[in-house]
Amino acid sequence: MNNQSYPNYGPQMPPPYQPTGGNGAYPPNGGYPPNGAYPPNNGYPPNNGYPPNGGYPLNGGSPPYQSRNIQCGPDGVYRWVYEVPLMSNPVVFVTVFKALGITFAILALIFVIINLANGEGWEALLFMGKLMLIIGGIFIVLFLLSYLIFAAINGWKYVMIFEMGQEGILLRQLNRQVKRAKAIAMLAVIAGLAGGNRGAVSAGVLSATHQEMYCEFGSVRSVKPKRGWHTIKVREMLTHHQVYAADEDFDFVFQFILSHCPKAGLSARS
Repeated sequence: MNNQSYPNYGPQMPPPYQPTGGNGAYPPNGGYPPNGAYPPNNGYPPNNGYPPNGGYPLNGGSPPYQSRNIQCGPDGVYRWVYEVPLMSNPVVFVTVFKALGITFAILALIFVIINLANGEGWEALLFMGKLMLIIGGIFIVLFLLSYLIFAAINGWKYVMIFEMGQEGILLRQLNRQVKRAKAIAMLAVIAGLAGGNRGAVSAGVLSATHQEMYCEFGSVRSVKPKRGWHTIKVREMLTHHQVYAADEDFDFVFQFILSHCPKAGLSARS
């Protein structure tokens, strides 16, 4: 272990006895405290100057990652808050639009197959194609309006809390009334829950949670970073998760997730 990382570690001996005065004029009681009043622990710092757990990080690894955004609790879980701007970060818009677009394309293909099976001619197919384009245009306009209404209702952003451990990551989307400052304060509460302080505190955290999802690293199939969008797409077999991180924390979060997903492939870099 590099002791330079822990400048205050190691036992600190009390300074050696130095007699003062000339001609053998020693201090009273030979320089020792009166009545044998030695400092606690014989002058050594608590735990002989070593931090709890002998100063070694969890599992004997390197010191846990810490930043102004991400904190590692005593349970070894990394926790942070991210505020997703719904207008400047297009990841939510693109994800929802893609899902609805695929659904619309499947329905259009089904109509084409039905017409072909019924022996309809090319004129009928051409008419059906024009009709689907008109419906598609109306769909896009309605989707844009719906997204704007959704963003406005949520204050143009929503707040996420992430808890990332060795086995997986918990994603909490908070109610729209919960702002980022309050969410940061809640991190201390959530860390306290790991230490066993449950009850009313637990109920308070759950009441502030709008949606909660858990991603188990062992079932992840792909990890795709979108650095420009501050997003890491983590995909299980049937579920897609989006993990957000600030610029300075992006590499750490991405590498942590990727290194803990044995079945995952890196689908793309960006």
